[in-house]
Amino acid sequence: MSGYSVHKILEMKPLNDEVFVMCVEAESNGAPGQFYMLREPDTTDPMMGRPISISDVDGNKIYFLIQIMGEGTKLLSKKRAGDEILLMGPLGNGFTLVEGKTAMLAGTAGIAPFLYLSKQLKQKPDLYVGYRSGSYYTEEFKDTTENIYIATEDGSVGHKGYALDILDIDKYDTIYVCGPMPMVKATLKKFPDANTQVSLEAYMGCGFGACMSCLCDTIKGRKGICKVGPVFNGKELIFNE
Repeated sequence: MSGYSVHKILEMKPLNDEVFVMCVEAESNGAPGQFYMLREPDTTDPMMGRPISISDVDGNKIYFLIQIMGEGTKLLSKKRAGDEILLMGPLGNGFTLVEGKTAMLAGTAGIAPFLYLSKQLKQKPDLYVGYRSGSYYTEEFKDTTENIYIATEDGSVGHKGYALDILDIDKYDTIYVCGPMPMVKATLKKFPDANTQVSLEAYMGCGFGACMSCLCDTIKGRKGICKVGPVFNGKELIFNE
């Protein structure tokens, strides 16, 4: 398929029943917050590519943290080391690297783009991450963050509740946000005047703005998340209740 290239999967590492890390052999010049479209080579469905954030880059290896959400990601979860995968990217616009004290606020698999981001920031950020139950992937951040704060809805790890509950906005110059849309909306509603960079999740058919399936409302009109985003200035986003 035009735009996609074939690559070998080097490693598949399950983190729990619905989240796994895929390591692919490929060179990348992608920036934190950008993404690739990943596609099973054998499918004929033209819409089967799935947008996955860059989680980390190490030489000729790209790491993707993936949560099983539907048919496409379930197909990806069944791949094994040595199999082939189709990649297209890097795509979209990523995070802007800033000076000063920063926090990264993640909801579940929204932690995915923050490892690569934390390695690029000059000053170590703090990580706030919320899960439904248990936790995963945070051990990867031990050398790249100043502090790690975990919240779980059932209280099994860390604070019982939401990561947003324990974020002290006054400590930070910038907040990076990535996670489910309800978490994003709650964050921007609670901190409307904060400097926020928000990575939006969306279903994407093409990944480069042609199919118009991932539009969001901004103060500058409707924009394609895949092409203008996925990272937006939080003050520019408009959510209809």
